[in-house]
Amino acid sequence: MRPIRWAVQTNLGSADDVAKLTAFLERLGLPWVPLKVIPFDDTPPDVPNDGAVLFYGSTTLMRNVARDGRWDPGVFFDEARFAFEALRDGYGPALLNAASEVVAVGEFVSRDLDPEAEFFVRPAGDLKEFQGAVHTFGELRGWRDGLSSSNGPLGLDTRIQVAPPLSIATEWRTVVVDGRVVASSQYRSHGRLKVTGEVPPAVTAFAEEMAARYAPAPVFVLDVGEVEEGLRVVETNCFNSAGFYWCDLHAIVRAVNAYLRRA
Repeated sequence: MRPIRWAVQTNLGSADDVAKLTAFLERLGLPWVPLKVIPFDDTPPDVPNDGAVLFYGSTTLMRNVARDGRWDPGVFFDEARFAFEALRDGYGPALLNAASEVVAVGEFVSRDLDPEAEFFVRPAGDLKEFQGAVHTFGELRGWRDGLSSSNGPLGLDTRIQVAPPLSIATEWRTVVVDGRVVASSQYRSHGRLKVTGEVPPAVTAFAEEMAARYAPAPVFVLDVGEVEEGLRVVETNCFNSAGFYWCDLHAIVRAVNAYLRRA
């Protein structure tokens, strides 16, 4: 049986997730190494690649590990499989905002639209250049000057998903390992943060049905939302950089390690 080592970024904004994750790793007697990552730095981490190595941290870390490719599995991430178009093909009308337009930021903000018109906008990929939210067109157009000289990950050529705003009653995060939901949490209610461990069985069943239909990775995060028409896939996220809210981290660590031993 090959050894399994976790590599955890300790200078994350969400220190609580890191503290809980590392506490569970130590409680289970699993080796882990701490990392510090400089935002937007392309330098790959200095971690040995003997045995199975699994990283947890920021999108910068996730991107660098995926690009380097020397660790197995490193991160559960393939940019093309997490892109909006792949999710739309995989989930069809069960994907929230399946009819969204995908367009470059620069092209969209150059249009002649009502400055007060509202749009839901998020990156079309899973690199988290910014957080998905509702903006007026005037606000979005205001991005143009700042992005024209930006050296950061968000630029005028960044592809975004644009859709009319929708009202989502409740949102849940589920962690899927090898087709099965191993942990879940409510994280939002009527647009406001509301974290609880209460997750209806129907949400778990829906998430597993969707994971059977399309899985961007063997381990990933699938967010479910309740709208007027029923349950929908809000988005998927790379497990290695996702927040856990009220998810059972003990169950997650055990399930992921068990998967790595089988793989």
